[in-house]
Amino acid sequence: MSSSNRDYSKIFYITAVALVIVAFLVANVKLDPSLANVSSVFIIALSIPCYLAIILWLGWKKGLLTIVVFSIYALSIETLAIITGFPYSPFEYTGLIGTKLFGYTPFTVPFAYVPLFLGCVYLASKKTLTGKPITFMKKIYFILATVALVLAADLVLDPAAVALNFWKYNWTGFFYGVPLMNFGGWILTGGLASALALRVVGTAIQGPKPSAIVSSLFLILSFWSAVCLYLGLFLPGLIGIIFIIYLLWMTGGRVGDFESKKKSI
Repeated sequence: MSSSNRDYSKIFYITAVALVIVAFLVANVKLDPSLANVSSVFIIALSIPCYLAIILWLGWKKGLLTIVVFSIYALSIETLAIITGFPYSPFEYTGLIGTKLFGYTPFTVPFAYVPLFLGCVYLASKKTLTGKPITFMKKIYFILATVALVLAADLVLDPAAVALNFWKYNWTGFFYGVPLMNFGGWILTGGLASALALRVVGTAIQGPKPSAIVSSLFLILSFWSAVCLYLGLFLPGLIGIIFIIYLLWMTGGRVGDFESKKKSI
């Protein structure tokens, strides 16, 4: 464990345990739209550590630009999917996770998806973008690694969210009610997200960066993996546990370290 004054990993471990307990309540209590405000606050709160890490890493200007660009990207993709059915297959959000913008996409979507995307970008960059310069093949490996991680996260989140009626698909899917096309959509959007990261973050993506960029992803996976297990969705739950172990291994357990260091590359 790092001795950094900015390492709050122990707090994140305690929070993860608390989320596992909360997950039991969520999985066993009937949810209704009256709880939408609670869900909204919960989703926003989980995103804050990642956003803070991004700003500490890139500075206020570039950090906020990165968050805003990815937020617009997430909202655009989700709204396109709701209106056209592409790329995730036809689906719609219920009223459980916040007010819908223009009647389509909950305003909380960026807070849910941006930390997930950026956490996967961080993990993918650690193995694929070492050494300079960033060659074409390194970019390809980075994009493929990000896609694999984003897809793995969706294999955990989507089945549980469907079971809890956070959103519903018009087509019945083979994987716990999730259509096959949805996973193809995540492959596409994960690839676009990684390419966007290369463009927006630039060469800083190769430099020292705080491992706390994955802090929100760690908490999200802890919560949803537990929800899956409580709901009897054992395969998604197992994927989530494996992902968490991988995340801890890649960060050396320093999921709450907000300091950029050369050894964290």
